[in-house]
Amino acid sequence: MTEIAKTYKISDVGFRKACIRLNIPIPAVAHWMKVRSGKKILKPKLPATWKGTAFLKLEERAPGEPVSKASEKHKLAKNIAAERLPFKVPDRLTNPDPLIVAARESLYALKDVAYPGMAITDRNQLDIRVAPASIGRALRFMDTLIKCLRARGHYYATDIKGNYVVIRDIRLKVKFRELTSKAKISKPYKDFEWRPNGKLVFRLDGSYRGDWQDLKSQVLEDQLPKILAKLEVVAKLAEADLERARVFHEQWERERKAIAERQARQREELGRFKEMLNTAKRWKQAELLREYLRAIPDPNGEWLSWANHKVNWLDPNINAEDEWMAGVDKNTL
Repeated sequence: MTEIAKTYKISDVGFRKACIRLNIPIPAVAHWMKVRSGKKILKPKLPATWKGTAFLKLEERAPGEPVSKASEKHKLAKNIAAERLPFKVPDRLTNPDPLIVAARESLYALKDVAYPGMAITDRNQLDIRVAPASIGRALRFMDTLIKCLRARGHYYATDIKGNYVVIRDIRLKVKFRELTSKAKISKPYKDFEWRPNGKLVFRLDGSYRGDWQDLKSQVLEDQLPKILAKLEVVAKLAEADLERARVFHEQWERERKAIAERQARQREELGRFKEMLNTAKRWKQAELLREYLRAIPDPNGEWLSWANHKVNWLDPNINAEDEWMAGVDKNTL
């Protein structure tokens, strides 16, 4: 990973994440130490099937360019943090977004039966699942996020399938959760259940998955610039992926069309050739019959007239009409 980072414009961490997104096996912790010590290492196999992006484009690093060069995401996060946006999550809701108002009503009314102690929102609302004690914090964070997105020219959308941060034409699926811990219980049908533990997380789903939660040095509410930067960078990556897919599809369609046109032309040429070959065979058969008729000594006149008419019916250069031979395929004789 480190050697690749020295050669290409990507950090070792960024390259590791890219491999994970592409479902490419990566060395485990202490892998190279074990190799150097002579221990036998099992090589993981590549997955048999993969339906996602099949390639990763890397730009070579210029000679002398430092490996620790700040990523686009870090630069963008710094620029976003410098803007006059409503990043500060308030202690109480002020003029909440309509999505927040609707979510608040659901959270205080609905419970998640699958996760005891959790409040949930209804369908087509903000996708939030937290303990009642965390409702206020979740709503204040989401309200601030929605307003920051709007200030950056983006918007937050909901439908029956989930929640999306919409950046230009890219829809990034997101949700807000309180994490759970396994707790022992004494019930006839199970001996444990998952209970909320007070740790909140804002999650980006999909190929560019990301989680933001409380850190020792920074609470979730103070990570909004990083979250916005990540979402905008991911949107650009998704746009690039879509553009590559579009170019690939257009090239594939051109190649498919060219192959189809060539196959159609081949069928046409083969059909014309077979027709010519069958015509030549019929002509040759007609000439053979005429030679035969000339060789017959003193033929019956009526029969000879009949035979010559049949030969003229077969001859492709004459194609005489014959009511008794109508519908007969001359090429199958």
